Amino acid sequence: MMNGFPAYFLNTLDPTSVLAFVRMLPTLIFSAGGQYWFVVIFVIVRSFVPTLACWIISLVAPSIIRPKSLVINKQAPLVSIVIAGRNEAASIGTTIHAAMLCGYPNLELIFVDDGSDDESISVARNAARSLGLHNSGKIRILSSPRRNGKASALNIGISVTRGEFIAIIDADTEIQNGAMEYWLLPFADPQVGAVAGNVRVRNSNASFLTRLQECEYAAQATIARLATSQINLLNMIPGAAGLFRADALRQMGGYDTGLGDDTDMTLRLRKHRWKLAFALDAVVWDKVPTNLARLLRQRARWERNMVRIRLRKHGDMFILGRYGLANAALVVDFLIMRLLLPWLSIFGMFYIAFVYGPLSAPVVLTDLYFLAVFLALVKAAMSRDIADTPDIRHFWCLLLFPIYKSILRFVVMGAAAKELFRIGVKHPYVPDHVWAETYRW
Repeated sequence: MMNGFPAYFLNTLDPTSVLAFVRMLPTLIFSAGGQYWFVVIFVIVRSFVPTLACWIISLVAPSIIRPKSLVINKQAPLVSIVIAGRNEAASIGTTIHAAMLCGYPNLELIFVDDGSDDESISVARNAARSLGLHNSGKIRILSSPRRNGKASALNIGISVTRGEFIAIIDADTEIQNGAMEYWLLPFADPQVGAVAGNVRVRNSNASFLTRLQECEYAAQATIARLATSQINLLNMIPGAAGLFRADALRQMGGYDTGLGDDTDMTLRLRKHRWKLAFALDAVVWDKVPTNLARLLRQRARWERNMVRIRLRKHGDMFILGRYGLANAALVVDFLIMRLLLPWLSIFGMFYIAFVYGPLSAPVVLTDLYFLAVFLALVKAAMSRDIADTPDIRHFWCLLLFPIYKSILRFVVMGAAAKELFRIGVKHPYVPDHVWAETYRW
């Protein structure tokens, strides 16, 4: 028999303990401290039910989840692929090859180099030559003599496009063969202004950390976007994989050069009442950070942008109903899930420790850990069945998934607090001269 810490830690898995917890759950919910269990149940329902619904739909009506691709003919609409990058010599050649060889017959590609210090331009030109497209007009390579930021570079590319649709991808992503046909499919609805591609992790086998990110992307990018797109609540057209109706993108005036990223463009499209869609089989492979320091910096930057754009730049969306019921629901969800619940959970643990004794908090945390692992495993299994991700060989990583998510949560909470109090407000991805010339949200 086990004793000591292993016995304490694994006591939650004892069948007798589990059965007793299930029997006591109604009492806990309606007890004096029941508000905390309401929070737990709300989070479970919010994060688990959409995945469950998608899985059931994929079983009973798979065509809703995976519609048939377009039949491509000689009249296939022209799609312009725009890539902006700086110092991307290591990846831009592969990205250009993958884009132009994705199986779609009517493409043009514009790469705008944002004042690189490396060989990005020559690598891009060599890629065009190797495809036999250097002087064909199907690949155009433009360069800026100085760095003006990604948004400015994208706007240059957008201004010279000729396509009916414009795909925005990162300089280190790869469009999967056959993806474009599925990516275009939602545009059969003339009200659809943009379609999110399915961002998958290209370097998932690089480290333990990238395996965890693959599991995270499967649940929070692939399946979450699939679910929300079905009810017009999609809140992100990712910068690594966004396909836009050219008219919609030009109606927005391109990207905001002072603070222009995927969140900003998504909200602007929603405010103009364009529908947003998601294409499960429009797979675009993206690289993720391989070490913890880079990952934490990335997530902190994402969170600061999220707060800056949603709370400041688009604060008028908090006038509920001004931009429709769907946008009001997104605002409420953002406030609850991104700002309120993380801090409430921390205060709740301190309250439990204060009221019920210091040893009560570890017991609750242990119970929540095993519950989180169980739900993560079930969600991963359903995601695997729906979308073939994550890799089943990476399921064991989910044993540490709650710890991984907790670390990220503390980091982004700190970043959100710094942004709310305007500590270090300068955007690290905007050049100094652009930052000085634009409005500071």
